[in-house]
Amino acid sequence: MALFTYTFVNKVDRKGRVSVPASFRNELARQSFNGFAVYPSIDGSKSLTGCEEDVLRQWSDTYRADDPFDTDSTKKRMRLFSGVQRLPLDSDGRVLLPAELLAHAGITTHAKFVGMGHEFQIWDPATFDTDQDGEQEQSPDGGAGPGGAQ
Repeated sequence: MALFTYTFVNKVDRKGRVSVPASFRNELARQSFNGFAVYPSIDGSKSLTGCEEDVLRQWSDTYRADDPFDTDSTKKRMRLFSGVQRLPLDSDGRVLLPAELLAHAGITTHAKFVGMGHEFQIWDPATFDTDQDGEQEQSPDGGAGPGGAQ
């Protein structure tokens, strides 16, 4: 399974294409699909979440184990999977971010790829910085931790 780490900012061209960081591409290269899945983040942030297809398969298997007549599970599954888009990498290591996903995240000229282990998020850099500044102010330890400010 892929492990996405570090943070990168890349330019978004007029058509919505953005280069995927090389280290992310290397992680994605191990799967059969040459690209990744992306969807509006479900944490309420103005960001996109990306992952390899194996993560989607694990989620699908988890839902398959649920009671098929459980309407809450059905609604959760629909909310998640209906928003997922598969984005293939082009020969230059770029993906085309669809207009509705760019609008959801407020991404215009640059995209910030934020590694999160088995997943990553894509943000407008200014929105990410504002969000993280707010998180550090609310955090009792001031955001300290691995890689955090002390």
